[in-house]
Amino acid sequence: MSEIVANNVRLHVQRIGPRGAAGTGVPTVVMLHGMVMDNMSSFYLSLGTYLSDAGCDVICYDLRGHGRSERTPEGYQLADSLADLTGLLDTLGVDHPVHLVGNSYGATMALAYGLEHGERVASLTLIEPPFLLEGLGEEMARSLGQILAAMSDDEVEQWLQQAAGRVAGRATRSARRLLQETTIATDMLATPPFSTEALGRLAMPVLAVYGENSDIIGQAETLTSVVPDTTLVVLSHHTHMVLREATPYLRTLMRWWLLDDRATTARPDYVPLAARRFETPQWVTDMVPPPDLNTPRTAAAAESSGR
Repeated sequence: MSEIVANNVRLHVQRIGPRGAAGTGVPTVVMLHGMVMDNMSSFYLSLGTYLSDAGCDVICYDLRGHGRSERTPEGYQLADSLADLTGLLDTLGVDHPVHLVGNSYGATMALAYGLEHGERVASLTLIEPPFLLEGLGEEMARSLGQILAAMSDDEVEQWLQQAAGRVAGRATRSARRLLQETTIATDMLATPPFSTEALGRLAMPVLAVYGENSDIIGQAETLTSVVPDTTLVVLSHHTHMVLREATPYLRTLMRWWLLDDRATTARPDYVPLAARRFETPQWVTDMVPPPDLNTPRTAAAAESSGR
């Protein structure tokens, strides 16, 4: 199955069943990717096939407007994302609690779904979730504005035309169309703040993973202080991109979280690669365009672009 219609939106879906016959007790894992510069492939290639081989029923899909799913002109509020997920589960006939695994915006979405539809969620895995009790929508909107400003630069367009690989160029152009042709940026402003009272009543277990050098690492302490039954894992030497940077460890961690008896099996230790250290650039932390986009274009660049 590659396409379904859920909540009146055409969604691109890949369901990777476990090796062998699926029986009772097989965990169903639904993966929720990040926003704009992301799609289901980031999960499919990193954790999806691995967890399927390990014995999970894995569902990956492109959020609306992303990847091969329908790019509607509007409908990008958090409530729309949650309604799309409910429609997806209903259409696929998934009537038992699922394990939600989200990265970045997908993690925030997973947490919100756990609050609104707790009866349909067995556990939450939140990889680098943006988590603010106030101003979450404003921060998301600022992030999208920052991305659009970078993509609109003339030298970035020149790079897309002359130097970018086919996959990178296609992904960047698709992201730019999403930002320019839909209401996604303004819809993010409507993201409601999380309720500490509701979070305190969250019933399912939560695994939260952050990079020590992430630009949002400061939000981890608030998350763990508010959400009960939370296991926090902070990966040294890593940034907001831990899904790509620490894939082998995340595979081991997810197998322990989903398939092992956590009461009798210790959480796997993380051993960082001493030779590699990832850092978040300061311009990302400051929420401004990168320095090279603030400088005048060179004469050579202007001449080569015909301007």
